[in-house]
Amino acid sequence: MSYALLGTLLLLLPGAASAEGRWIQQRQRQLWARLGETAELDCDISNASDSADWYREKPDGSLNWIYRSSVFSSTKGKYTGKKRTQRIFSLSISGVQREDSGVYYCSSSDFLPLFGKGTMLIVTNATEPELSILVPVDAEEPPARIPLLCHLRDVPRGWDTVRWQPGGEVTAVTASALDERGVLSAWSIAWVPAQRWDGAATCTALESGTGRNLSVAIAKGLGEGQCPSWPLALGLPCVSLLFLLQLILLLCRRRLPRDGSTPARR
Repeated sequence: MSYALLGTLLLLLPGAASAEGRWIQQRQRQLWARLGETAELDCDISNASDSADWYREKPDGSLNWIYRSSVFSSTKGKYTGKKRTQRIFSLSISGVQREDSGVYYCSSSDFLPLFGKGTMLIVTNATEPELSILVPVDAEEPPARIPLLCHLRDVPRGWDTVRWQPGGEVTAVTASALDERGVLSAWSIAWVPAQRWDGAATCTALESGTGRNLSVAIAKGLGEGQCPSWPLALGLPCVSLLFLLQLILLLCRRRLPRDGSTPARR
């Protein structure tokens, strides 16, 4: 059995093990850090283990072991860690760079290990996201509702909702994913009744707690067989790209709530 497959199978064990009163908590569901800073991740293990193992999720979904935190831990490259209390273990990543972005999992070192739900580390120096709108091309028989997708790229902390025009609807950022360079992208989708759709739309990203906002718009007439410039640059038909990103929404389903947390890995 490959190590990647073993790691995947172990992630299925916590449900049964938790029934025996054992659990692991990673309360930092998302953690933002700026380039060069030290990122501190914590892990709470119920059964007071001697050590905790840390894994990083690879792009293919498998887990890569990176460090063991214990009373006697030593530095391993940019990683350090320790047993802070009887139950709390830490992992420190010094001088973080974009490539350190990813999802980190804590595991007990017992014979039957448990895994936490993961902490997504996001390394960025951005102060506001890059915005773009994706709309479908005109169809002979348009749907009753038109899907509009707002793409937020390189998202700093706090940019978690979007206001749409027409309609004024405020929607949550409902999915997020890190690319191979460690850049966080997020999406928000709105549905406009076909009778109200005239080809114009505005997406305004809102930063919670500050009142800051950032907008991008498309004008009337763009829908006549055209898409905004950024999808064309990817070399994909507009409709195909729309369905691709909607699939990402269904697969990821990682919400960016106002407290900076993100849901559990499914």
